[in-house]
Amino acid sequence: MKLFDLHCDTLYEMYKRSCSFTENELNISLKKAEGFEKYAQVLAIWSQNDISEEARFEQFLEIYNTYKEKIPADFPNILAVEGGGALAGNIKNLELFYSLGVRFLTLVWGGESSIGGAHNTDKGLSDFGYEVLKKCFDIGIIPDVSHASDKMFWQVNEEAQKCGKPFVATHSNSRKIHHHTRNLSDEMFKAIEKCGGVVGISLEPTHASPKDEPDESDICRHIIHYLELGGENTVCLGCDLDGVTRNIKAIPDISHLYKIADFLKKEGLADSTVENIFYNNANNFIIRNIKL
Repeated sequence: MKLFDLHCDTLYEMYKRSCSFTENELNISLKKAEGFEKYAQVLAIWSQNDISEEARFEQFLEIYNTYKEKIPADFPNILAVEGGGALAGNIKNLELFYSLGVRFLTLVWGGESSIGGAHNTDKGLSDFGYEVLKKCFDIGIIPDVSHASDKMFWQVNEEAQKCGKPFVATHSNSRKIHHHTRNLSDEMFKAIEKCGGVVGISLEPTHASPKDEPDESDICRHIIHYLELGGENTVCLGCDLDGVTRNIKAIPDISHLYKIADFLKKEGLADSTVENIFYNNANNFIIRNIKL
């Protein structure tokens, strides 16, 4: 079994706890991933929302040092930034991020920032947000609309159509299955699919189900619905491990993701479809769109 996960916050937790990536008490470690034949990870540097944007930029640099020091050079990974507030309102910082290996930018996280409004607002892109978005398309950073407001989503979609470039939602479930502002409507999913983007399924319990204790069946409902919308080559995993408010008890860490694959196969999905979801769709997207 192979895994390509589009989103985790493990770097931030490693930074806070001064722990290693090889073996730790977090949701993700190389030790916990030993069961996978291949494993690749998009590692997000989270932009803490309760400090100034200038402080977020400084914190990015500190977490980046953790990344360089503690992630093995031979581990297949791609760097992301979660929250454009880390740019501190300076477009030159986006070029710096690219030079350091950042290839995904989750535009916003919560509330309002210099980029614009998140899912819990009705605000779209700011003027600076538009500048950042266009620069991302120009230099090769993929915009990520997970956490974006509905207004921002459709603004990103319009710009993506104009320049013929994809955008993604690295960790966003289906609003049809569970109505939450962090989740995507069917129309949003189809827009990402149409532009050649991908969508990662999140394990955040409050985004998966209104139930107190969701399990793998609730996660799989989102996957199956996306597949019913024509997303066989679009749906990926973006588990948000080490970044969720609490873990789904059935999937406490990366080593338990096999339960999702097992459930999907019991529901009649072909092995090839499951492999697409777990690895091929994300890998193919990277090959098509990202210079490493």
